Amino acid sequence: MKRRLWIAVGVVVLGCGAVWAVVAVKSALLATKPALAAMLPEGALLSIEARDFGSLLKDWDGSKEKRTWLTSDNYSDFSNSRLFSRLSQAQDEFSAAADLATDESLLKTVAGKESCLGLYDIGNLEFVYVTKMGSQAIESTPLWQTRAKFEQRTEAGTPFYVRKDEQSSRTAAFASRDGWLILGTREDLVAGVLDRMAGIASHNLATEGWYAETVKQAAGEPGDLRMVLNLDKIVPSPYFRTYWVQQNITEMKQYTAAISDLYRTAQAYREERVLVRRAGIAAGSQGDVRALAALAPEDAAFYAAQASPSPEALVNTLRENLLEVKAQPSRTWANSAPEAPAAENAGSAADLDVSIDHAPAVVAETDVYAPLRALLQAQQPDASLEVFTTRAPDRQVFVSLQAAMVISASRDWNEGSVREALSAALAEDLTAGKIGINWAKRSGAAGNYLALDGGLSLFVAVKGKQLLVANDSELLEKLLAAHAGSVSTDTKDGVTYAAVFRSAQERENFRLLSKQLDLAGQHAVADQQPQPAGDKGPAFFSGDIASLWQVFSGVESAEIQERDQGARVTQTVVYTWAR
Repeated sequence: MKRRLWIAVGVVVLGCGAVWAVVAVKSALLATKPALAAMLPEGALLSIEARDFGSLLKDWDGSKEKRTWLTSDNYSDFSNSRLFSRLSQAQDEFSAAADLATDESLLKTVAGKESCLGLYDIGNLEFVYVTKMGSQAIESTPLWQTRAKFEQRTEAGTPFYVRKDEQSSRTAAFASRDGWLILGTREDLVAGVLDRMAGIASHNLATEGWYAETVKQAAGEPGDLRMVLNLDKIVPSPYFRTYWVQQNITEMKQYTAAISDLYRTAQAYREERVLVRRAGIAAGSQGDVRALAALAPEDAAFYAAQASPSPEALVNTLRENLLEVKAQPSRTWANSAPEAPAAENAGSAADLDVSIDHAPAVVAETDVYAPLRALLQAQQPDASLEVFTTRAPDRQVFVSLQAAMVISASRDWNEGSVREALSAALAEDLTAGKIGINWAKRSGAAGNYLALDGGLSLFVAVKGKQLLVANDSELLEKLLAAHAGSVSTDTKDGVTYAAVFRSAQERENFRLLSKQLDLAGQHAVADQQPQPAGDKGPAFFSGDIASLWQVFSGVESAEIQERDQGARVTQTVVYTWAR
């Protein structure tokens, strides 16, 4: 399986899921005016602002996506997860603290227009939420009507209400001032908002150095949603390290802060991101990849163009997608008991004839990819393009994956050197003594190329400074045709990464392939150890992931462009809707 294709699948479903989750989950709400952040006390890990939170929540509540997700295998699986259990426990504790069900119905009653949430502690879910509702609307909420059950305090001349659950030590606090509802999980946070509204306290989130500098990096007006993150504090958190889906903690350490604006239209959702680098860290990529990305066929399921790829990264990608022919060992069932450890130096009857007079011969391991690695280092690649397509046969039995790479270098490639480096990498797996590693010349409508004569499907073409490698002749010929028709342009826009995933186009092929993957996985597990009875959940690909994809069946495609500008990295992500 080509992992990057499924990473793309994950990016579109999880990325769309994040967009809607920000609207749906209370800890991911809220505002878009700098004045809103000025109401919050300093020290927040992140803030989320909304122009009109009530409308966003209404859109989510009436959406097909919400209805589909709540009945999906993905939601069923998530509802049995440890994270869901922890969140449910916290919700119950807040309900006990407020003596009121803190559920979706309560959320609807406290969702105003301009809104802002500051999150101060991830593990304890400590936050304060401010929303513009109007005094009459606030007084009609169930929360306000139960204020007699709370202890009354006064801050900056305004009464506010506090109630604590002694068993869980959770606190619920709220106040109303000038048509704003303030709701928090700490008494000092609600009091701090009142102080800032009254002008008693001058320090606030908006004046914090990291926040002010990050907001300056954003281009244009705030979106329908804006999120500002203090990565200096978030990334070291054990909760971030545990639950961050991408698991790229090392990569995230280079950034101090980030800001993201979401803009919604009927045709597309566009997210503008800025990640602020630490001082002294140089840009990771340079150049512009749009001309290279233009070589990708129009029917490609997924493609990604990267500027300044490292030779080691290119070797790993070539191995994973095109050159590795060894089957990976199947994983055993996660809940199975481990094998009993063998006694140290126990030996066996088979060892009786083993000579102990001489040390055993040690076979030196050789790096078969060393020639390829050396070639890439000498060529100094400046950009690379990965392309994936899928193809279902007429009878829809097996879905095949086709992969290709284009590597652009600073100098012309030598076909003989390429052939020798690839032969060295493949010889150990395909033949003994290099017998059978032969390359045949082929001619296509767009030019000549090499075809490996052996058990591995591999096709190679050298076109000046560009090396094209594919495991499918049809895909390679499409790349050659695009190369022949390309026009040299002076691209200086600085797009250092560009990728597109065509979700709607691939939906049926993914459905077929996911069934094949799960069936193969079940056979592999059964061959090693049967799955424990009573521990069956939805199938991972055809159930869990496929159902999440179905939730966002309205997404036609997802596209990202990244510009590495040294001190900061900007990203534009566009989800195009089919409807």
